[in-house]
Amino acid sequence: MHQSPADDALVAAACPGRNGREVVVAGQGPAGATDDYMWGRHHEVATGYSTDAQVRQLGSSGGALTGLARWLIASGRVERVLVTTYDPAYAIGTRSGATSEATVILDGAGSKYCPAAPLVALSDLRAEGDTGRVAVIGRPCDVATLRRAIAAGDPVGARVEVLLSFFCAGTPSDTGNRELLRDLGVDDPAQVTRFRHRGNGWPGDTRADLADGDARTCTYNESWGKILRRHVHSLCKICPDGIGEQADIVAADAWYGDDDGYPTFTEADGRSLIIARTPLGQELLNAARTDGAIATEPLDIREIDQMQPGQINRRRQLRIRIFAYRLMGHAVPEYNSAALAGYQRDLSLKARARILVATLRRLIVLRRKASKG
Repeated sequence: MHQSPADDALVAAACPGRNGREVVVAGQGPAGATDDYMWGRHHEVATGYSTDAQVRQLGSSGGALTGLARWLIASGRVERVLVTTYDPAYAIGTRSGATSEATVILDGAGSKYCPAAPLVALSDLRAEGDTGRVAVIGRPCDVATLRRAIAAGDPVGARVEVLLSFFCAGTPSDTGNRELLRDLGVDDPAQVTRFRHRGNGWPGDTRADLADGDARTCTYNESWGKILRRHVHSLCKICPDGIGEQADIVAADAWYGDDDGYPTFTEADGRSLIIARTPLGQELLNAARTDGAIATEPLDIREIDQMQPGQINRRRQLRIRIFAYRLMGHAVPEYNSAALAGYQRDLSLKARARILVATLRRLIVLRRKASKG
């Protein structure tokens, strides 16, 4: 179906595959906010967790986003929350929808390392003609797309009250999840009645419950580190915003480190990294804390460098990866060149050359595989 010029303009403005410009450059933010060259604009940085023990246990880290989402409903700040849950009809897939039910929000707790399309659910809200306020939980690319669409005049903006996100290292494909199941000894996804990538502990095991009553599990390191990270979409590897810079509040794993500062990934009580990025996000975090829904402790922003080594390395390497993609003739989004330069400032020339060569080799291998069908 042919799109109108107005639709084309909206896609150009909003699509993260075309627009990667809206990331922070240190020192260019509004009064009252602090800009960090690596971790973006913020009003508060903290660690914390949901004070509901069940939410904290089921969430991927401390259950901060799930706790905030349930509090938004209970406090009357919004009428519904757009959440993504696993799909009962395809256990390693997802479905998204807006809900006011605390149990459904809880069912959406935990990271899902598989394809998702939460913004599709917004079309259902349009069709309903409901004017109630909605909070949206989505990946950084989903939130950035929605923020840009609203700024460009999309009428859904009249409904969306709060944008919540999380740190993201990319979305693995369905092929990757099928490989994960095979590694667990499950050949057919139809055998799986319930699946979880993370949660029920921190970091929590990957678990597949089977129709015969059996269950297969592996660690987070085995599922993400060994298999799924190799199946992340190519565009995710050059995404400028894996840290939710367009969200009101963003959460992540506040990993504990070993003696060298690298995350240990050993099971512990869940702890979330929480960043309030906007005045609204700060207001909501303050209110949720006052109401006892969230408990927090202050955090110096440089401590995130140790908690999130994967994210910091991705951002440091981004400019070089983009250059490699362009050398190989790949289309890439438009970027904020000043931000890219800031990310890589701590990389030596030797490290930059090594990253460039490694990226080119990977792209050449992918091209050869594609040419062989």
